[in-house]
Amino acid sequence: MLYECHGHIILDGVAYTGAVARHKNGVDEDFVRGNLKICSRAGVTFYRDGGDRHMVSAYAKKIAGEYGINYRTPIFIIHKKGHYGSMFGRAFNDIAEYRGLVGEVKRLGGDFIKITASNLLDFTNGGSVTGPGMAQGELCEMVRIAHGEGYAVMIHANGADNIKRAAESGVDSIEHGFYMDGDALSIMLQTGAVWVPTCATVSNLIGSGKYDDAMLRGILDGHKSALLKARTLGVPIACGSDAGASNVPQGKGTHDELDILESIGIDVAPGNRRIGEWKWTNPNI
Repeated sequence: MLYECHGHIILDGVAYTGAVARHKNGVDEDFVRGNLKICSRAGVTFYRDGGDRHMVSAYAKKIAGEYGINYRTPIFIIHKKGHYGSMFGRAFNDIAEYRGLVGEVKRLGGDFIKITASNLLDFTNGGSVTGPGMAQGELCEMVRIAHGEGYAVMIHANGADNIKRAAESGVDSIEHGFYMDGDALSIMLQTGAVWVPTCATVSNLIGSGKYDDAMLRGILDGHKSALLKARTLGVPIACGSDAGASNVPQGKGTHDELDILESIGIDVAPGNRRIGEWKWTNPNI
């Protein structure tokens, strides 16, 4: 039994633009089935999608059972206009618009809400986080609304301050979490938030020639150190590779992530069961 707790079935592990273009005139059903078949053959029995803007994950959820996969999706990312998320989601300008998007997720059968609290890692500038993060008050209100509708919240967050604000807002999981620090981990321990570290997104770039390997190794080493501290504290950690991202193939990426976590002595099974069995449909347990 293998859990992929952060993937994008819309992607092919090669290039975002080409993968998404396949679905611009409607879901490429053969492509989706091909990815599900790959995951099934790799032993993946649970797949938690990060969403997309073309209803690809929504289609995957409908048919995933044919491949023996328990599938969850937020349908699309919800992001503040001008912040990261347009690749996979829909933007809002104010809380009223955000409420409307949460309602749309419900109408479309989404399993949880995904929002963004920060931008991406900028590998061309030493791995720094691009752009500003979300404000604390707004994040708190967004999480409160989602929980009020019965949804757990998955949040994309990189950078210690952004992660702390996300954790303090009461989210149910921190996705990626690069540059995690001790203060952020302490908050997560108090709130019960799960960390889905997506180590493979950095590890699998090493040696690819795309970026400076020394810089990538430095980021990965720091990430592993934070994960070891999380394990010591008792922060729940789950295996999510960001499957489909650059150099993170479907199926193989999940195994790569698991191998990284196990190589530093982290047993992710409890965190995976927590997510797989109930975390994403009942945030109040």
